[in-house]
Amino acid sequence: MRNYFYIKRMNISLLIGAIVILAGCGDPILDIEESNAYHWQKNMNETEFEKLKEGMSYIEVVKIAGGAGDIVKKDQYRWNDELLMTKTYIVRFKDDKLVDKEVSEVKRNKK
Repeated sequence: MRNYFYIKRMNISLLIGAIVILAGCGDPILDIEESNAYHWQKNMNETEFEKLKEGMSYIEVVKIAGGAGDIVKKDQYRWNDELLMTKTYIVRFKDDKLVDKEVSEVKRNKK
């Protein structure tokens, strides 16, 4: 009976330890986005785009942009222009390193 209570107490201690560890592990991208004063700041602007350099990791790009990009396809992300919404910024990664970037004009449907 004594071993039963010892094991029960150990399991509770492990559970509490796991909760404490998980509580300390935030989502770094969410932390970056929540630090913005305005929701649109998670997009990118031309000045931020120019700061992007070959070899940067995805999280470094997210820090510069102020938010996560939308995944276009494997290892390729898109950020909308935060000012005029007339451009998109496409960034490609290989092995979590920036290898290419480009600016695309947004095509609007004419009615």
